[in-house]
Amino acid sequence: MKIPGIAAAKTRLKTWFLQKRKRSPSTSKWGPQIHRIAVALQLADESTFNSTNYRDDEIRYEFIIQFLHRFTKDKKMSSQELALYIHAMLVSCMDPKDFYGDNLVLELRKRVEATGNYTNPFQILVLCNAGDTMTIKDVERVTAAFDSQHRPFWTDLQALASMALACISSRAEGIVDERILKDMLQELKRHQFRNGTVDNFRTTALVTQAMFIHDSYKKEYDLNAAVQVLIDGLTGNYSLLDAYYTLPVFYAKSLLNVTANHCSKDPGTEEEALQKLLDTNGEAIIVKYSVWIGDKINLARTWGLRIPANSTIYAAIETVAKIDNRQNVKYSVVEGKPYVKAVNGIEDDPEMGTYWFIYLKSSNSDDQPNIVEESPADLKLLPNQEIILWYKPAPWIGPILN
Repeated sequence: MKIPGIAAAKTRLKTWFLQKRKRSPSTSKWGPQIHRIAVALQLADESTFNSTNYRDDEIRYEFIIQFLHRFTKDKKMSSQELALYIHAMLVSCMDPKDFYGDNLVLELRKRVEATGNYTNPFQILVLCNAGDTMTIKDVERVTAAFDSQHRPFWTDLQALASMALACISSRAEGIVDERILKDMLQELKRHQFRNGTVDNFRTTALVTQAMFIHDSYKKEYDLNAAVQVLIDGLTGNYSLLDAYYTLPVFYAKSLLNVTANHCSKDPGTEEEALQKLLDTNGEAIIVKYSVWIGDKINLARTWGLRIPANSTIYAAIETVAKIDNRQNVKYSVVEGKPYVKAVNGIEDDPEMGTYWFIYLKSSNSDDQPNIVEESPADLKLLPNQEIILWYKPAPWIGPILN
């Protein structure tokens, strides 16, 4: 696309995405749309997430924490949101079929199979991009979604349906009637106005993505006019969703190009990515964090953390709570300082004489842990220390006899 101003538009829009990063706590810099930000940046630059880059590691780290926090044990996350996260995992070189032991592609497939008469075609597109087996039933779902007329502004979903069908066609030979796909793309072309717009700014971007299928823009679609509409639209106000659909168009890409093909052969594990959060100076320490229950430690769990140097015990506790919301901690505030009073719904119990205590020990030593009397906000951590949140009888009570 040799269109005047497109090079500047690429730079402007990519910079706009990068400026979404906030100066905020280390796990809340990119916001709730981090999955879309990750996809847009990777489609604009194939080297994104395929190199040792601080920004990429930071996005990947925050993405993992956000997903683990949202994807709770009872899996209440919506199917649409799960699909967005799977796409982001693909571009950021994480395996959605084995994410901390969960096969998220299989989870999405189960949800799609359980739906009624209507399936969002975006979910089928994501399953296809993730390498799931495509079936005749998927073709029927996509064509039904394209033909649905639930609302007047249905062109966006028709564009997604076209991309989903094109993906199925490329993955499963012989189950797609190419004439149906051609008819879909022809229908989308009929929505373009003389000035290049398709319904509105956002729909113009999404339909133009669909026009890259089989180079459909070469006939009866004014690609240059559509791209000019997008360039001109950057001078006004636009949303993250507008930008997310537009940036790939400037690089002749679409959501069909979401893959893990750019990833190195050994991208590492999610756990390794999780350890790469660094502070702004790049200084970090490694510590352990454990939760113990009872004198005999009949329930224990341990995390390895890489956290900014000079972090307090409180910072480590809150980091784990963001990784796993089942480790949510509540505090009693005494003289303006927090003290742990409950973890995961297990509270201090004065009648039983059992309380939450914080202990510290060297993670490289077999020495007994030492109790911490100060507030967790007061004590800074040293490298290779182990923080232990221990729910046990108060030391002054002595052992509880059975």
